[in-house]
Amino acid sequence: MEQQKNTTPNKAEQDLSSLYKELDFDCEYSDNLPAILKELNISLAFTSYQAGRLMLVRSDGESLDVNFKSFPRPMGLTASEEGITLGIFTQIINFQREDGLLAQIKQPLQNIEDDITAPRIKAKENSDKDSQAIQGGIKSAQEQLDDLALTAEQQEKLKQQQAEFTAYQEKLNAPLDERVDACFITRSAHYSGMINIHDIDWGDEGLWAVNSSFSCLCTLEPDFSFVPRWKPHFISELVPEDRCHLNGMTLKNGKPAYVTTFSKFDIPGKWRKGTKFDGTLMDVAKNEIVVDGLAMPHSPRWYNDRVYFCNSGYGQVCSYHPETKVTETLFEVPGFTRGMDFYGPIMFVGLSKLRAGDVSKPAPLTEKHQQTHSGIWLFNLDANGDQQEIGHIKFTGNVDQIYDVAVIPGSSFPELIEPSHPRMRNHFCHPELQALASGSND
Repeated sequence: MEQQKNTTPNKAEQDLSSLYKELDFDCEYSDNLPAILKELNISLAFTSYQAGRLMLVRSDGESLDVNFKSFPRPMGLTASEEGITLGIFTQIINFQREDGLLAQIKQPLQNIEDDITAPRIKAKENSDKDSQAIQGGIKSAQEQLDDLALTAEQQEKLKQQQAEFTAYQEKLNAPLDERVDACFITRSAHYSGMINIHDIDWGDEGLWAVNSSFSCLCTLEPDFSFVPRWKPHFISELVPEDRCHLNGMTLKNGKPAYVTTFSKFDIPGKWRKGTKFDGTLMDVAKNEIVVDGLAMPHSPRWYNDRVYFCNSGYGQVCSYHPETKVTETLFEVPGFTRGMDFYGPIMFVGLSKLRAGDVSKPAPLTEKHQQTHSGIWLFNLDANGDQQEIGHIKFTGNVDQIYDVAVIPGSSFPELIEPSHPRMRNHFCHPELQALASGSND
């Protein structure tokens, strides 16, 4: 298939060590992918903890746009037409779909000085005096910088960083893309602490999460970091020691049904030091192992009356039939398989490049492929058994690792307003507004 190259420009993001750190998020994709996403009216979201980004793959039917948002260690992800939920370093964040904001986000954001929703604590004349004092302080700071006797190269780099910062601020206030057809805005967050969150999904009892640190499945309540609900039978106690590397989870009929682990160890961090691969697929209700001997398995998903999962170390996508107890290898790809979702007969699977890790035994992929890829591969799971790759997106820059993949239905070009975005200041939603929007659509 002909390859197309994404031309979305890189953005400069503020960094603690340097003012800005530019990353390359370029990609190549099969020429049919924009049409597939547009025709199905879907888009893709995925997380890259290595790049520190939640990324949206959007289509206008002719080309793809890869949009990205910065988060610390983004991991588990779930999406629906109503919202997106994301697990990060110490939080779980909910984004609610509010298409009533579409017209507003396509307009320039008012400067905070002119925004009536940003109250002034001091009178204007005092603010003017404060502004003059601040400007004087800036000048003094600049004079101090001059006294540092920076080299011409250092001065040029500083000017470039200042220019990038100014451009970044201007971009935050700029109208968002006219092609945007859905808006997801930050609505709430739960602070769990660093539980090494992995897969997440909504069930009958709220949000379920894989708590790898404590080797358990948990739910969330406002008064606690988390509520432990299930652990493998071979885990003896709830302690933050990541004993077996429980990582994947899928729900069936609103309840956890299957999980994946890297090992059966009940020893702190022992799974990193094992001399053989003995990962498992486990039945949650029975608390028993149904498949073992797997290589770094991830992403179990209940779909079409079976469990699909990634035998990641081999670059495989497999299925397990609970009735027949048969495990099948469906696909093998040139990458570490991790992250999976479905839309109709199409399976979306994330691939990551092999990386140097702190495990004793390298993934078998190292023996099969000299080069591995990072991206999302699409497979057709039609009823005739003609299962084949039908498209892909491959990252050519700094996105080496993908953790989770989610289909966003009912939108081919969504936008997400993250917690730190200045538009959170005055983009409001309330029931009366929703009623007005609903009435205008009748």
